[in-house]
Amino acid sequence: MSEEKKDSTSIDVAEVLADSHENLLSTRKLVMVFSGMALALLLSFVDQTSITILLPYMGEEFDAEDTISWAGTASLMSTTAFMVMFGRFADIFSRKYVLVAGMIILAVFDLACGLARNQYQLFVFRGFCGIGNGAITSLTMTIVSDVVTLQQRGKYQGILGSCVGIGNAIGPFLASAFLSRTSSWRNLYYFMCPTIIAASLVIVWLVPYTRPDISLKEKLAKIDYLGFFFSSVAINFILIPISGGGSYFKWSNPMVISFLVIGVVALGVFLVIEKKVAVLPMIPLKLFHTNYSLTILLLQNFFFGMAYYGNVFYYPYYFQMVRDKSVVNTSLFLLCLVLPQATTSVICGQVISRTGHYIFVVWYGYSCWLIGMCLLVLWGNHTNIGVVIISLIINGSGIGAIFQPTLVAAQAKSFKKDRAVVISTRNVLRSLGGAAGLAVGASILSNGYISFLKDSHGLFTAEELLVLRSKIYTVSFSQFSPEQVTYLRMAYMKGLKNVFYYWIGCMSVCLVSSVVIRDRGLKSLDDN
Repeated sequence: MSEEKKDSTSIDVAEVLADSHENLLSTRKLVMVFSGMALALLLSFVDQTSITILLPYMGEEFDAEDTISWAGTASLMSTTAFMVMFGRFADIFSRKYVLVAGMIILAVFDLACGLARNQYQLFVFRGFCGIGNGAITSLTMTIVSDVVTLQQRGKYQGILGSCVGIGNAIGPFLASAFLSRTSSWRNLYYFMCPTIIAASLVIVWLVPYTRPDISLKEKLAKIDYLGFFFSSVAINFILIPISGGGSYFKWSNPMVISFLVIGVVALGVFLVIEKKVAVLPMIPLKLFHTNYSLTILLLQNFFFGMAYYGNVFYYPYYFQMVRDKSVVNTSLFLLCLVLPQATTSVICGQVISRTGHYIFVVWYGYSCWLIGMCLLVLWGNHTNIGVVIISLIINGSGIGAIFQPTLVAAQAKSFKKDRAVVISTRNVLRSLGGAAGLAVGASILSNGYISFLKDSHGLFTAEELLVLRSKIYTVSFSQFSPEQVTYLRMAYMKGLKNVFYYWIGCMSVCLVSSVVIRDRGLKSLDDN
């Protein structure tokens, strides 16, 4: 198929599919649909953030202290691998029932997590949960973009962003409550399963049904199977060695080299398929040369995903492992992050809708977030709690000004027919950044921790050091003297401090690159 014919076919199909889902609603119906989207997104982020409190307890039960971080990484990797499909699934099939299918997948595998009998089952089940979370994140944002105009999206996407913050707040508290009341992390997942199923029934009731007027055979023929396969291979074969390189195995290990080579080759094949083969590509490469502002807005998501998901996972680590705070107190500290995030998201959404411009919100968000990251360098084993709280508030304000407003900005820089795939591409890059960020962060943390232990100057025996090398995410301090415990907490802090520097670099890239974004108002390219 020639390049011109392929592009023409893709454009025609994409326009037909996009138009079939256009469904601007009255205020009454809009409130009902929006309530359903907010509920689904909130539950998704409750599921994603509750595990940050549960990880040490999971690791202790399964005797997997050195690998339990994969429970979080596996979820993000599968989210990333499958999310590239959801933009096109949303176009080809019913938005409503793809969303419901994602919620059912999440509910079933949350239950499976509660029933897991070893760490490997848990990793697999959390991976399937990631598929459900990916569908929910993509489809809620896509459905909202179908039912409101671009001029209104700042306001409504800002409210959705607040649901992300509220979900991030509720997740750790729910986890803490179940740990405190029942002493078992499994009960949280037993609770989540029926709750999500009930919410999916609400979605079936509230959300209108839209679908393109084409046969099932035609729908199945348009799926980019080759692109999905090679993107999945690339994501997994690159992230697995990055996560363990330098800590669990040497970078010169033949397995590490083989995985990286396979991953890079698969990535190259994926790009060729998207450009030359797929009639309806999952990630149309033309998005990246439509205009440079859209390219920058999309690529920024990779870097802020690295920092955002790292924040969610490593802030609880700081409070529990370094500062010896209980799970309840840790959840209270996290409110200083997520409440400003929710509040700022709503305010910035209103600012965008009322002014018709987004660039000042983007500049504010990245500036605020970078300042908050720089303040993390002040954190230590005995840092004043006031300094910690101020750092969290500033970080939360920056996140709230970026998480949803950048999506509105990306849609203003794209064509209407591409809105679903722009949302999925943006979410894919953010999740890919998150998965890569957790993998790189785990490697930085473990290497810093291990190198600090090597300089303990005889404080630990050789046997103790061998055991402690694998006790990165949880350890029983009862067997150690006060002096040894103090040194261990310093080792955790040393590893974390290196992760903080890494985040500062990510946010610096985002802030500097945002300077060249051109804001021409809330008009899609169709209107220019």
